[in-house]
Amino acid sequence: MSETGGWAGKVLHVDLTEKRNSTIPTQQYEPEKYLGGMGLNFKIFWELGCPKVEAFDPENPLIIASGPLTGLPGPFSRAEVCSISPQAYPDELFTYSGFGGKWPSELKYAGYDAVVVVGKSDEPVYISIHDDRVEILSADHLWGLDTHETQRVVMREDPGASVLCMGPAGENLSRNASIANETGSTAGQGGFGAVMGSKNLKAIAIRGTGSLRIARPETFMQFIFERKAMGEWLEGASQIWGREPLAGEETTTEMVTKYRKKFGGCFACPYQCQAFYDMPGVGRGQALCASWGWAHQHDDARSTWQAQILSQKTGINQFDLIGIWQVLKAIAEEKMLTEQQWEHLRLPPVPKIWGGTASDEEFNEMLMQCITNPDHPLSQGGARAFAKILDDLGNGKRLKQQVQLTYPAYGQASHYFGWLTLALHVAMDTRDSGDSTDAVLSFGDANVACFDEDRDAVEVSRIIGDYFDVPHGIKTYAHPKGSEVEAVYEGIERQTVFTHREHCLKNSLTVCNFAFLPDQYFNPPEMDYRIFAAKMLSAATGMEIDAETLWEKVGDRIWNLQRAIMIKREGRTRADDTLSDALFDTIWFDRHPGTYEVLETQFDREEFEVLKDRYYEMCGWDARHGWPFRETLEALDMIDVAEVLAEEGLLGKG
Repeated sequence: MSETGGWAGKVLHVDLTEKRNSTIPTQQYEPEKYLGGMGLNFKIFWELGCPKVEAFDPENPLIIASGPLTGLPGPFSRAEVCSISPQAYPDELFTYSGFGGKWPSELKYAGYDAVVVVGKSDEPVYISIHDDRVEILSADHLWGLDTHETQRVVMREDPGASVLCMGPAGENLSRNASIANETGSTAGQGGFGAVMGSKNLKAIAIRGTGSLRIARPETFMQFIFERKAMGEWLEGASQIWGREPLAGEETTTEMVTKYRKKFGGCFACPYQCQAFYDMPGVGRGQALCASWGWAHQHDDARSTWQAQILSQKTGINQFDLIGIWQVLKAIAEEKMLTEQQWEHLRLPPVPKIWGGTASDEEFNEMLMQCITNPDHPLSQGGARAFAKILDDLGNGKRLKQQVQLTYPAYGQASHYFGWLTLALHVAMDTRDSGDSTDAVLSFGDANVACFDEDRDAVEVSRIIGDYFDVPHGIKTYAHPKGSEVEAVYEGIERQTVFTHREHCLKNSLTVCNFAFLPDQYFNPPEMDYRIFAAKMLSAATGMEIDAETLWEKVGDRIWNLQRAIMIKREGRTRADDTLSDALFDTIWFDRHPGTYEVLETQFDREEFEVLKDRYYEMCGWDARHGWPFRETLEALDMIDVAEVLAEEGLLGKG
């Protein structure tokens, strides 16, 4: 590892059972090869032996890592959380989730690249980190508090600290419990708030007073100034799109004109793409993207903001809430259950907008109570809850179809799955990766030009698609056979490989998804976002790395390490690289993220399997199992990983 910049140099290990902590030099985890964030988390988990324990087992490690760019000026204040996920379904998988705010940078300023928590305290605790001083303190007075109040109390006791915490959902082991920093930075997917709850860990508070070393500060800052001079960090859709609600016209107008107070964003980020709202009688906080989920059901500002604040304080994954709302709405409107069955299942009273008698507010309050009640099926997360309902009913073909369409993979609600590249990427992953694979949308006529009247999104997709040599346009969408526009599966493997490299690098450097898209920093051949990443990493760390090496070797290395973990821990094979049957067997509807047009969608099973063959070949994996060949891993300087897989007979076979 470079002695001059980028990494803080230590990984903090905390054992809650033994009430002790220690540090390991980051160097032992080969950061030049795996960077930080997601890549560093994968490497730490691999070195721990990929433990085959359950999500709520004390020995399930909770790993949180920043990247070599985290804490520097720019859109870099991100961290990745990895653990065995209680939300993943039907099996608990090792997976990931990201968040921003100030906490990731404080971790670096305190002198750590990552923190690893194992064990279980015999009483509620929180971890307090002040540079080299690490304490495990009582959280009796915090237990039962929501995420907002928990942060307020800890910050009063520890001025200047940044607090990462879980709410009542995590305390009660709700499998879709989130982890929150501030009011708008949340690791939602995965249920990692419940992992904290299983360890009796309420929060991790960090205050760092150190500084970060930059190998070539003048080069780094010059590059920052150039980006600002180009206007890339001062204007444009990626900066402003989150400043207004992703809601209907009435909700948007009311929230913006009456309740929006100011703009904000993650620490040291020039985008400031979020907005703060304060609605009297409901609450105040930040909101972005899935935070506006209830607006998909009803164009009503008050109930939408009430749902957002209530779920945020409770600490519930809002993507899973969207899935739960979708299924419950379909059940109610299509009368898939009788009134007696609905009551027997202890589901919340049906709101008026779905044909019931409850108000929006009453329905959502009861729904959150159901999710945080450990004895209620919905505390198991949407996918598990509805699977149990199906088992209990013993029938329900239409309900089964709805559940599969809403939860097409790994127990997570769908997120623009109609794009073939995202569908293939998710099939190869352990969760819905749609919130960090927006290259899919950039190439699919849904890039940031959609928010700019002076630019044509279709033309932008063509230009960047041709430049990066990947398919582009609406043909990369899963149009059913016989549609006016034909889906083209040929070449989707190239776009998917391109996308998984982007996905791994942005979550390992770390760079915000909104600031790392194919049409940004786009002034070829002098500049594109791959060159941007390589230059920033080289200036910060002192590494000499070009864009091609970073993209193709480091990106592929991180992706292959995740694959190795999946194979070693979970026995992953080709048969697991798929999506629910309903996506292949029925025509369903998705929404174009740029035009909001409702599109007919269906995957062709035979075409999808042939696409997988081409994808495995391009990755250097065998087509029978989806396992990497030895030569693939050796070419990526992963001989140690190849040896472990070889010992267990898990390498690709010719």
